[in-house]
Amino acid sequence: MADKKDFKDKKKSTDGPKLAGPIELLAILVFVFIVASFFGQRLSWLSQYLQTFFSTENSATSFLWAALPYLIIFSFGLSALFLIGIIYSLWRLTKIVKERNKTLNAPQATAQQEEVVNQKWIRVSDHINSENPNDWRLAILESDIILEELLDKMGYRGESIGDKLKTIEKSDFTTIDNAWEAHKIRNSIAHEGGDFLITQREARRVIELYASVFREFYFI
Repeated sequence: MADKKDFKDKKKSTDGPKLAGPIELLAILVFVFIVASFFGQRLSWLSQYLQTFFSTENSATSFLWAALPYLIIFSFGLSALFLIGIIYSLWRLTKIVKERNKTLNAPQATAQQEEVVNQKWIRVSDHINSENPNDWRLAILESDIILEELLDKMGYRGESIGDKLKTIEKSDFTTIDNAWEAHKIRNSIAHEGGDFLITQREARRVIELYASVFREFYFI
């Protein structure tokens, strides 16, 4: 229990700044567009007013007033390009912050815990390389136990592994689909026991699904 609390406290302390998501960025873009349209209208009216207020006998002045609408259009086009660049930069920065947070929030096992996990994974490797089909099924069952330990260290709560997986957001856990697929096969083995037929090739594929999850969070 202490390990779960330590990890949750660490997760809170290492969270980076929360940046705007796609919906917030779209709202900002719409707001800026509305504001730009509003001021664009006002500038157009101002241009027409100034054209009538000032004398246009001077050819240079006349040329400037005639060119003003085009300058306004050009400035808004340039502003739109800059705005797109800002939004893209924010989007990229959001992805970078998420990746950084994922690395910082990965469960950091103590040397003793790491040794225990490594020993369990060695047993999984031994079982999957066995010629006995029962060992292949056992490798999957043991991998699922390691998955539960990982979820516990990350602070996910639930009565079962399935309940814990349901609380996970895919953006925070990119291998979540692999975890689900492997766990469903584990459940079939648990329910059917020796009646569940599986080839060594398929068993190795399932173990690799588990391994991809563990590697994402530096658990093996």
